[in-house]
Amino acid sequence: MLNNELRNDESLDDLILGNMKVIQPREGYRFSLDAVLLAHFPAGNRIKQIVELGSGSGVVSLLTAWRAPLARITALEVQPAMVERSRRSVVLNGLQERIDIIEADIKETEKILPGGMAELVLSNPPFWRKGEGKISQDPEEAVARHEIKLSLPELVEKGAYLLAPGGKLDIIHRAERLDEAMELFRVCKVPVRRLRFIHSFSDREARLVLIEGDKNPPGPLTVMPPLIIYEQVGVYGQELRNIYGR
Repeated sequence: MLNNELRNDESLDDLILGNMKVIQPREGYRFSLDAVLLAHFPAGNRIKQIVELGSGSGVVSLLTAWRAPLARITALEVQPAMVERSRRSVVLNGLQERIDIIEADIKETEKILPGGMAELVLSNPPFWRKGEGKISQDPEEAVARHEIKLSLPELVEKGAYLLAPGGKLDIIHRAERLDEAMELFRVCKVPVRRLRFIHSFSDREARLVLIEGDKNPPGPLTVMPPLIIYEQVGVYGQELRNIYGR
C-alpha cells in the first residue's frame, strides 16, 4: 500500500494538462519540457498497448494516458526512489488501472515483458554518453542524463524487441546524435520514418530532435516542420501555447 502523503523534500507540481499533478524531489532531477514534447509526438489517440522505457518521474506516461484514453501503459524504471514517487503520482491521478510502473533494468527487458507486445514504445533517454559532459553529484540526475545504466544502442534494441509489427518507437534526443540514432534504428529493423527538429528560437540551430521508427516494410521519411519553443524570451511559441490551451 502506497503512502501518498507528500514528504518534506518533495513538491507536488501541476502538469496543467488533464488537471494532473506529479510528485518530484525539491532538489535534484526534475522533469523538463522534453517530456512534454515527447508525450505529444505520437500521432493518433487510439493506441491500446504502450511501453515507456526509463520512465523517471512518470510524466511521459501520465501525459500519454491523458492523450490516449484507451491505452494501457507499462513503464520500466531502474531507480527505486523514482519508481516509488511515480507510483504515488499514478495513484494521485487515479490512473492505477491504466499505468503500471515496474522497477527493472531495461537491459533485462526480455525477462520481464513479452516481445511484440507494444503498439508504441516511448523513451526520453539519457542524452550524454558515458564519460561525456559534467556528471551531476545527484545520483538520480546522473543516471537520468548520462548513459551510466543504459546506452542508446541498448535502448533501441529493447524498444525494437517490444514492438508488434506496425508498431512505432518514439524518442527525443540531442540533434547532434541523429546520425547515430538513425543507424541504430535501421540495424534494429525499425527504420526512422518521421523526424521533427526542436529549436529554442526560430533563428537558432536545432538542439533536440524527435525521432520515430516504424516496424513496417520500408517507406518514405517525413521531416515535419520545425518545432519552435519560444517566440521571444519568456514567451512560448504558438504550438506550445496550443498544447497548454493558452
